[in-house]
This record gives sequence, structure tokens and C-alpha cells, in this order.
Amino acid sequence: MDSYVSKLIIFRAVGEDSILFRLADICRRYQAGGIDDPAGSLKSQGREWERERQALRTEVLVQVNRLLDLATRYGFNDNLWHNYLAFLLATTETPFTLVSERVGENKGSVNQFFKNDLEVFHALFHYDFTEIEEGLGLTCFRVLTHFQAIPKKEQIYNKNVSEKVLQLSGQLEEARDAEEMFPIVTAFYKRYGVGEFGLNKAFRISDRPEEDGALILPIRSTG
Repeated sequence: MDSYVSKLIIFRAVGEDSILFRLADICRRYQAGGIDDPAGSLKSQGREWERERQALRTEVLVQVNRLLDLATRYGFNDNLWHNYLAFLLATTETPFTLVSERVGENKGSVNQFFKNDLEVFHALFHYDFTEIEEGLGLTCFRVLTHFQAIPKKEQIYNKNVSEKVLQLSGQLEEARDAEEMFPIVTAFYKRYGVGEFGLNKAFRISDRPEEDGALILPIRSTG
């Protein structure tokens, strides 16, 4: 996974602390054989590798927990990994995504960078977690990619964002390559915009802007 994520240009704005970048780093370390062992010799050292394996397993489960929390807040279902990737495309504010708001496809050299990133996302949409699951003795990714969510009341999750992200996720699943993803994503930006202000309908003034990190916050649920 790291070999894909490391190629991101525009969507590097997702951030090193995101679920995506954290999982990519875990996969890199697993394939290398350990954090401090780029030659992979830990895998032949039995006890040392088992200690590292347990640490990586724990880190994976931390990210799975974060994804489940996000899925609950935004009503993800069926394939939470695909939903998450669509969520990143829909909410990550970058110079490209912002100039595409309410406009859609623009002409310019930046499109090549955007298509580069869409190639990465297409590869991630079809990423096979089997190796790391079997190597770490996990089944969580199989569950996440075939997920049946518990029905929720609208007060529990952000229905506005949920409907849009699930629709985008379904469309991207059908795309055969980055070229087919491009008009889907730019049409989404044209219709809905990008980020919290683009996808939400109602907002409130925070009474704790320093703690919340913003003065104006989206209203994610009603009731």
C-alpha cells in the first residue's frame, strides 16, 4: 500500500495522521520485516518478529477502530474501505478540489496531477489485504469490506454527507481506471462542492472555537 500512497501529490493533504497514511506505514513496515529492519531479517528471527508482529497487529486494530468510528458518524455501509476512500475524495480540500467546486472539470496542467492521484485511489479501491491479514492473523479487513451496518436513526449520523459519499463510492467502484474516475469525481465537486462546507447543509457557531478548532461548525445530526 505504501508504494501507492507515496505517489500521491494533490491528496498528500490527507495528512500523515490519517487512517490511510497510518495503514500504508503499517503495510510498509510489515513488508520490510519490522520498523528498524529494512532488510527483513526479523522474519527469520522468530521471537523478535513475533514481538513486532503483535505491535503491528495492535496498530492495525487502532486504525480499524478509527474507521468504524468514522463509519458510525457518517453512516457508511457495505464496503467501509471504499466508503472511506470516497470520503477522502469528497472532503479533502486542496487547491484543485476547491477550484472545481460548482464548476466541475477545468482545463490545465494540474489535471495530470489529479489523474495521477486518481490512479492511486483506483489501486487502493482494489487493494488486496489478504497478505497482511494472514501474516498478522487478522480478519478485520474482510469484515470491513463486506460490512452490514446496524440501522441507525438520523439523529445518530450525518445523513447529508452519508448519502453523497455512498453514492460516490458506488460510482467509483464501477470505474475501470483513473480516466473513468475523473469525470465522476469532478462532477461530484460541481454538484456538491468539497469539504465540510460543501457537503453539509446547516451550520452553527461554536461556543468553544479554540477547542473545536473552528468558529463555524457543521450540524451533523438533528433531533
